[in-house]
Amino acid sequence: MRTPEDLTKLVNQSGFPLQLKIDALVERQTDQVGWKVLYREHGWTHPSGQSGFIDLVLEDRYGTSVLVVECKRVLEADWLFLVSKPATPPTMRTRLWAVNTPGHGRPFSGYFDARSAPESHESMYCVVAGQDSKARPMLERLAADVTAATEALAIEEHAAITKRNYGLRMYASVIVTTAQLHLSRFDAHDVSMKTGEASAVTHAVLPWIRFRKQLSSEFAVEPKNSDWDFSELALAKEKQVFVVNVESLQDFLEKWRLATKSLNALM
Repeated sequence: MRTPEDLTKLVNQSGFPLQLKIDALVERQTDQVGWKVLYREHGWTHPSGQSGFIDLVLEDRYGTSVLVVECKRVLEADWLFLVSKPATPPTMRTRLWAVNTPGHGRPFSGYFDARSAPESHESMYCVVAGQDSKARPMLERLAADVTAATEALAIEEHAAITKRNYGLRMYASVIVTTAQLHLSRFDAHDVSMKTGEASAVTHAVLPWIRFRKQLSSEFAVEPKNSDWDFSELALAKEKQVFVVNVESLQDFLEKWRLATKSLNALM
């Protein structure tokens, strides 16, 4: 028969305590952080047939920004996001899903390139200790799932938003984790051709980062015309997830802002 200590270990082996902690943090400080919990354990089905449950959906005080949140508890983990030197500066560019209804500008539903605070570094490579080198990297799987969930939620809400002539509503994907996040920089020219190893790697702890890359084969934004070159076609497939260390989540929420000028194409 299991002891109370054994039962507590079972509870803590799940990710639910972290999820409930984040839920409580947002609910307790709604006025301060400017967000509320809209949905919990929200079921979703993507047009592709993929389905699942969203841990938390947060909505800002204006009802215009929605964060689809995946909570990821890991023990003594470090996630290393790689960038080549010279590193590009932090950015505000943000690819999110936007819905805009008639009468409030250009009717729109789909991925849209905006700018948002807080700014952060951006990477498409993440190294996690212990992951299977033959399997798809863990963060890529998580990011693909949460972006699919974000798309499914936006599509689900679209009919109600249109019926109410709601206006502009934007959805961003977020992974909140207990992992320590690091920006790992090195000069690709200094990588050994013999061993494939980098030298003079520097590491800096991050509160959050934009993880951006192709997470599926379809286009996120449709190519505008046949004159696009191949690199632009590749960029059109990229999607983006914010990865946030849980201890910095409150700061991230308080700093969230969408740059109004970047939304002019929708208004």
